[in-house]
Amino acid sequence: MTREPDRRPEAEADGAFLFVLFASAHGLPLAGLDPPLRDLLLRQGFAGQRATYRARYPAARFEVIAQDGASIGRIVTDLGADAVTLVDIVLLPEWRGRGLGTRLIDETMAAARLAGLPLRLAVSADNAGARRLYARLGFATVRAGDLHHDLAWTPPGAGDS
Repeated sequence: MTREPDRRPEAEADGAFLFVLFASAHGLPLAGLDPPLRDLLLRQGFAGQRATYRARYPAARFEVIAQDGASIGRIVTDLGADAVTLVDIVLLPEWRGRGLGTRLIDETMAAARLAGLPLRLAVSADNAGARRLYARLGFATVRAGDLHHDLAWTPPGAGDS
């Protein structure tokens, strides 16, 4: 039986792994490009995402998910004054579809419940599987855009923030 994964704070040494993780989640639309151009675009996207997350969520928890000492994913959460935000969650492809993402989201929902705050997130408009998962977990669409959908889950008794 496999142990539950560990969470640990991201470190500078995780940079190469985090890039591989980013590429696994965002590289498919670029697959047909010349490899050097694909790599350049992925590196630019990775740097942009990293800078944006750190600027928008300076107090966020940036954590690497590890299984038996091997890095397998990451989760970024932010506890704000009016909501908990699930900024990012991604697992390596071989770890997807095993229920681990659902467990990580459940843990984040429990933290929101404890704080008495809604849990908010944005999901890519073209990620139907993730949107189905969030709907199954009780998230409601707050805004549906061309690129992403803003979703929220409000724990019982937390009000409508």
